[in-house]
Amino acid sequence: MIRRSLISAVVANLLLFHSAAWATPADDMRSLLEQNKAQDAYQLGRASPDLLGDPAFDFFYGIAAIDAGHPGEGVLALERYILIFPDNGDARFQLARGYFILGEDQRARDEFETLLPNSTGNQKIAIERYLDAIRARESRYQPTAKAYVEAGLGVDTNINAGLSAGATPQIPGLGTLPAISSNSISAREKDTFVTASAGVQGTYPVSPGIAMYGAGGVDARRHLGSNNNVFDQRSLGATGGVSYLKEKNLYKAGAFLSQSWVDNQSYVLTYGLNGEWNHQLDQFNRLTLGAQLARYNYDNMNIFLTKDKAGGPVLSVLTDRNSDFIGISGAWAHAFAMPYQPVVTVSANYGEERNQRNRADLSRDIYGARASFAMTPAERWGVGAGIGYQENKYRDIFTTGSVNRHDTSWSLDGALSYFYTKQFSIRAEAQIFDQSSNIGLFKYSREVVAVKARYEF
Repeated sequence: MIRRSLISAVVANLLLFHSAAWATPADDMRSLLEQNKAQDAYQLGRASPDLLGDPAFDFFYGIAAIDAGHPGEGVLALERYILIFPDNGDARFQLARGYFILGEDQRARDEFETLLPNSTGNQKIAIERYLDAIRARESRYQPTAKAYVEAGLGVDTNINAGLSAGATPQIPGLGTLPAISSNSISAREKDTFVTASAGVQGTYPVSPGIAMYGAGGVDARRHLGSNNNVFDQRSLGATGGVSYLKEKNLYKAGAFLSQSWVDNQSYVLTYGLNGEWNHQLDQFNRLTLGAQLARYNYDNMNIFLTKDKAGGPVLSVLTDRNSDFIGISGAWAHAFAMPYQPVVTVSANYGEERNQRNRADLSRDIYGARASFAMTPAERWGVGAGIGYQENKYRDIFTTGSVNRHDTSWSLDGALSYFYTKQFSIRAEAQIFDQSSNIGLFKYSREVVAVKARYEF
C-alpha cells in the first residue's frame, strides 16, 4: 500500500533528527496510520499541540489529519515539515494529496508533476490518477474531449434468453404447455460472439460553474454460430445537456436518444429526459439522486420461428409494446482510506412503464437494487464486482384465464482489468443472470464471459 510504504521509507530518517522524548507520539501516530486508524492518529496528535513544529510529529500528524477529513490542518503541518526537508518526495506526495482535497488544483498539479518523473510503482499510478482527476475538474473552466475504441470476444450460454429444449412451461390457469422443440427459436442457444464499440464525450464551459456536456457512441455484437445472425445487435446513442457545479453539489439535466437494431432490422427507438444531483458529503462519501422520463417506440420485425429458418419469416407485431417510462434512482458511494483503495456503492431504483396501446398486461412497476465494489489490489490492476436484484410486477393478467405476470431476477457480475499503459487496457468480465417468473415462458438463466481490449485517447 502506498501510504504504508511511504511511512516506512521516511521513519528511520525522521527519528535520527529528534529526541527520544518527542519520538513516542510520532511513533504512536505512525503505528495507528499503518493500522488504517487515521481518526485515532489525528485525535492523538490533537492531544499534543506542544509538538506542532517538530518535523517528525508534523509529518505523521499531517497525514493523519488529511485521512481523517481535516485537510487544512494536514497541509499546514506538511508545509512546516517541507520547510526543513524540501527534498523529501514522500512528504511532497502527501502534501499534494492535501492540496487536491482542498481543491487547490494548481498547487496539487505542480507538486504531482514535479514528482512524476522520478516516481515508480504504486506511487506513479496514484500520481497519474490524481492528475487525471485534476484534468477532469478543469473541465469546469476549459473545453475537454476524449474518445475510446473497444473490441472483445466472449461466450454467452443463452443468447436469446430462451428455455431449455424439452422444457414444459407452466402457465397459471392454463396448465402445462407442450415441450419446447430444440429447433424452436425460443429454445436456449449458446454461442461465441465478437463485440466492437467506440465513443466520444466532451464538455464546454459557458460560465463559472456551468458547462455543456455531450457524448455519443456506437456498439455492435455479432454471433459466430450458423443461423445465429438473427440475434446480431447494434446500437447508436447520444446524450447531452447542461451541468451546474456549486460548492459540493453538481446538478445535471439533459436529453438522450438511442436506436437499436436486431438482425439488421430496426428494433426500438428510445428517447427522453434525465436529471441528476450529486452531493459530495466529504472526501469519502458521495450521494446521487436521479430521475428519468423516456419513451420506447418499437418497430414490427420479420422473425423466424425455427432455427433452421424453415417456412420463412413472419411478422412480429412489436408496436404493441410501445410505452412510456418514468423512474427515480438513488446511490451512495463510500471510499475507504485503507489498502487497495476500495470503493463501495449501494443503489436503488423504482420505475413505471406504461403501455401506449392500452395493454395493461404490458405495463409494469419495476423495483431494483444493487451493491458493488471496486478496488486496486496491485500496480496496474483493477477489480470490481456487483450483485443486483430486480422485480417486475405487471398490471394485468398475462392472458385470458391466467394471472398477472411477476418476474424476479438476480445478477452477479465481476471484472478484472489490467492497464498496460494509461491509455490501453485489457478487461476480463463475467456475468451470471437468473430470472424466475410465475409465467413459465419467461423463466431462464444466462452466463456470459468476455475479454475486451480498450484504447482511450
